[in-house]
Order: sequence, then structure tokens, then C-alpha cells
Amino acid sequence: MEKDIPRLRTDIEIIPTYYQEERALLVKDSLGLIKESILLKGEVLDIISLINGERNIRDIQLELIRLKGGIFMSSEAICEILSELDSAFLMDSEHYRQEKNKIIEEYSSLRVRSACLAGRSYPEAPEQLKAYLDSFFCPEKEASSGLGDKEIRALVAPHIDLNIGKKIYSKAYQVLKNSFPKKIVLLGTGHSLQEAFISMSEKDFETPLGRVKTDKKWVRKLKEAGKKVVLPSDIAHRSEHSLEFQLLFLQYLFGSEFSIIPILCGPFHQVLNKASRPSGIQGMNDFLNVLRLCVEEQAKDTLIVVGVDFSHIGPKFGHRQKASFLLFEAKEHDKILLDAICNGNLENFWAESRRANNKYNVCGFSALACLLELLSGKKGHLLGYDFWQEEPTQSAVSFAAIAFEAN
Repeated sequence: MEKDIPRLRTDIEIIPTYYQEERALLVKDSLGLIKESILLKGEVLDIISLINGERNIRDIQLELIRLKGGIFMSSEAICEILSELDSAFLMDSEHYRQEKNKIIEEYSSLRVRSACLAGRSYPEAPEQLKAYLDSFFCPEKEASSGLGDKEIRALVAPHIDLNIGKKIYSKAYQVLKNSFPKKIVLLGTGHSLQEAFISMSEKDFETPLGRVKTDKKWVRKLKEAGKKVVLPSDIAHRSEHSLEFQLLFLQYLFGSEFSIIPILCGPFHQVLNKASRPSGIQGMNDFLNVLRLCVEEQAKDTLIVVGVDFSHIGPKFGHRQKASFLLFEAKEHDKILLDAICNGNLENFWAESRRANNKYNVCGFSALACLLELLSGKKGHLLGYDFWQEEPTQSAVSFAAIAFEAN
């Protein structure tokens, strides 16, 4: 009874929602311990709000009395709920850690990262997938980017659902038709990375279009240089879509002969007020210096591709207001970020993010900040920007495409 209760897991996705007109939480688990999404409602929500790893049963009892205006809940009832939460792998307990370690060990032993979303987010059969990707490049979708036949050094593309983002994906990857990269640095959002800045993988990546080799030499150099910020395990890559979606387009355009350096970026928001750029984060400068060497080693043959989305607004993303009420200010926030990116202005990009204090949940902030470090002031071209609104949840997500010339 005096022992502190383990905190809630930090590597699960918790989505505020409503069930039968009452507040609820939808829980998803990319690790896979929770097989199906769980809906939490009722008195469980009060208890979950109090699980921070620093309270025991007695503390929770007293807080519940305060929250519920004097209503008492027995320690037995609280223990039963906590036991159910632990059994469901929602708590950062020994039970959860043992099972997590088994999954990590099993995944670590694999040499190939298999496609996670084939057959779900896109066709699994190679010919069907090629035909599907053809539709992103059909002549009627081609539009002038203003870049002519210029080679591209870096590309920012969405990672939203392929059908939803089709117009912007098309605008992004159309500009790579005159590029012939031998090495591609893939930067993406690590949605399950909550307590680490970077995750890298030495595994080769496989999709229905073939297998792409990972440049293990550079991955190892980067992991060594960034040992203070790089997560030891690459489990974050297992079910992450932000890089997988980019790889499909890159294989469609270039086959599978290029090599990749796959990098997932965790959130930087907790250090926004402690640093003024990624290189100011302890341990990140060494990592970025080696990544810069990696890019510059064969600059003409190296492409950087960043898979990110921008604002996430509405109840699905923790806001009390509907997306329609936040849309104007979110677009204004995105515009400032996009202007800073296109002007290569990392200082303004960071300052606007600090001002907003992550209000608009820009999931691509960390990867974009790292990109701006690598490009050192190089200017970009905005190819397209869009907002998708999900009516059932009254929520919305924005995304964009930006290209940076090689010279």
C-alpha cells in the first residue's frame, strides 16, 4: 500500500475522444502488446490522471476524494482497476518491461525490417502496388514546380495516409524525376519515441517492390557519435510508417539499388526552452556533425528525404475545441514554419515552435529542425500545402511538400 504505483506507459498513443457523449480515451500500442485499441472511460479516467510513478494507493485515494467532491473509493477498488490496467499492458511495470524486452530481443535478431503496412495502407502485390503508385504520377497530376530540370538535394514530403495526401505526395515526388541518388538519408517522425531523441536501424528495409540495403557503415558511425541521444534499440522502426511510405515512392522512381540511412526523430519539445536549435541539445551536436559528413561525403549522389506532417488539431489530438475553431490559427502557425523552412531560417523556425509551445502538435518539428541544421541556410521551394479534416472526430492534420535544390 505504501509502494509507489508505476506510471502510465509513455510509448503508447492516447487519443482523447467521446463515447456515448461521455469523455473517453482511445489507446493504441505500436509495440503490439495491446493487440486491439482499448477504450477507457468512466472512473478509470480519474485514476489514470493520477498515475505518475510518484503516488501510492493512499495518495490516489486522497486525490480522488478531492476530485470527486468527497466521494470515497476503497483501496480494494483502486487496486482492482490498477491490476486490470497492468494486465492490459498500460502501466510501466515489471510485467510490461519483461514482455517489452522479449519483443525487442526478437526484433533485434532480425536482419530485415519487413513492410508493416503492405496490404493495409497500400497494395501488397507488387504489380498492384506499381499500378497504384502510377496514379500519383499520371500526366494530369503533373504541375510545374518552377524547378525545371534541376537536381534536388532534399525533399520534405507528408507521411499522412497515402490516399488522403495523394495530391501533395504527387507534388513532392514529381520533382525527383531528374535525381539519381546512390545514398538517401531518410529522416522521419518517430511516433513511438517519447523519451529518446533519435532511433536508427542497421536492418535492410523491404517492401513489395524489393529490398533496399541500409548503409551499415554510416549507421554505426552515427550511433557511436550520438550514443547520448540514440536509442540502443531500433524497435521504434518496426511499425513506423513515416519512412515506409517514402521508401515506396523512392523505389518506384529509382528501383532498389540505392542505400539508405534510416533515422527516426523523437520529440524535441521538452527542450525548446533549454536550447535554440538541435545542435544545442546535449549529445546532438556530435550526431549532427557526423550526419553532415555523411551527406557531404558524396553530396552529388546523396538525397535527404524527410517524412513529416505539420499541425494536428481537434479533440483527437487533445484539444477541447473542434478543429474548425483552431484552423485559422493553426494555418498561421504552419505558414510561419513553412516560411522559415523555405528561407533556411532555423532560428525563426525554433522561435515560432517555442512561442506556440507545441499547441498545434507539429509532429515533424524535430526532423525538420535537423534538416535545417544539415542544409545550413539553403532556401527551399514550397510545392504544396493542404489540410485534411476528419469529420467523425472533428479533428484535422496539415501536411506539405518542400524541395531544396542541389546547387
